[in-house]
Amino acid sequence: MNRYILTILLILGVLGSFAQQKLSLEQCRQMALEQNEDIEIAHLQVEKAKAEKAAMKTQYFPSLSGSATGAYLFNDIEMEMYIPTSKPNTQTGELEPNYMLNPSTGEPVMGSDGNPVFNVYGWLPLEISLKGAYMAGVSLEQPIYTGGKIMAGNRMTEIGIDMAEENLNMQYERTIHNTDQSYWLYVTVQEKVKLAEEYKKLLEGLLATTQDAYETGMATQNDVLKVKVKRNKGKLELQKAQSGLKLTRMGLCQATGLPFDTEIITTDSLNNKVETTRPEDNVNLNFRPEFNILKKQIEMANQQIKLTRADFLPTAGLQIGYNYLGNVEFSDQSFDQGNATVMASLKIPLFHWGEGMNKIKAARHEASIRKAELDKNSRLLELEITQARLNLIDAQTRIELAEENLTQAEENLRVTKDNYEVGMSILTELLEAQAQWQEAYSELIDARAECKIKESAYLKATGQLAANNKNKASK
Repeated sequence: MNRYILTILLILGVLGSFAQQKLSLEQCRQMALEQNEDIEIAHLQVEKAKAEKAAMKTQYFPSLSGSATGAYLFNDIEMEMYIPTSKPNTQTGELEPNYMLNPSTGEPVMGSDGNPVFNVYGWLPLEISLKGAYMAGVSLEQPIYTGGKIMAGNRMTEIGIDMAEENLNMQYERTIHNTDQSYWLYVTVQEKVKLAEEYKKLLEGLLATTQDAYETGMATQNDVLKVKVKRNKGKLELQKAQSGLKLTRMGLCQATGLPFDTEIITTDSLNNKVETTRPEDNVNLNFRPEFNILKKQIEMANQQIKLTRADFLPTAGLQIGYNYLGNVEFSDQSFDQGNATVMASLKIPLFHWGEGMNKIKAARHEASIRKAELDKNSRLLELEITQARLNLIDAQTRIELAEENLTQAEENLRVTKDNYEVGMSILTELLEAQAQWQEAYSELIDARAECKIKESAYLKATGQLAANNKNKASK
């Protein structure tokens, strides 16, 4: 029986361990990066941009293509041809047209169609059979000059890769910042639950002491009721904190991709002093993915101008091919023949009613719009960084004040408790001192948690949040 009980306990222990996760902030960040759908999409966009660049690069090289055409005509093509004849020149022996001459002038007689009339015409019946005729060939085409279109297209694909990578960095920043918020909020509520339990325990001890004093006539019934009211309020605060703990735990599970019933044990605490980043006064927008994307959009618009202009510039190309015609019969004679070809082409746009000029003008306006958007958003980004820096400074100052207030509240509680025990303070003063201590402790927890969240927001605003995490996520 003891063996069965031990086995059941071991199984329950294993199952319980599966439902628990002991996690640090860095582990939560890593888990969030690995399961976030937006980051997965951003990764795919980078791979797509790289594939587009590889495809565009092939435009520099010659293209080889093959073609084949077959034909089967059920009926042969029949026709008759009348061929002018020739006669030998009696003096030179060379062949000359056998014209009908005018006896009086010696000039060729002209027909109604304006052409000379021959004395004799040859009759040639012609029958063409295309039963199973085919033509096959290969061709090699090499662009020589395309007005800069290929070069502009390749540059646009390179810019596309840069933009996709900056978008990936932006998704890293957002994911880490959201995870930081969920993590520190969960840690905050954990500390609040511990504080509420300690405060409730403190009030229950005071209630027991007050009831004993009432039974001995050292306290009144009103004193007991005052402590009970505070004790009940403490119970309610504890219940609210426990409910908040469940919700914040589920929020952290959502961010990290864990099941909602996972019990998360955090390795970070807000009981001790927190180390935060020292904010800098200078503003550098080059670390912000949003700023770099805006700059790349200007580069893309400038390349679009070149691409549009190329449509209205001369283009030149070279084609080398070989074609073979087979299974064609002319009057029962088989005709099979192959032939190599070399062709050069030159296309010069001449007049399009101003289409090219207007398209180029529109592309230039688009580039100007992108430049104006960069100027506008640069100021907004600078404002965001400044605000995040000031918020972090305020949060650090709040911690200093909260620590000082807690020290004073602890000392006040100690003195008031000692005075109450010797009868120099009344119960109301002790209850107030306990409430002040609980409030000061809660304020310090909030201040430390806010400082960590503000630090995350500052690092995100300055483009530094994902610097140590973006290479850790594997997709």
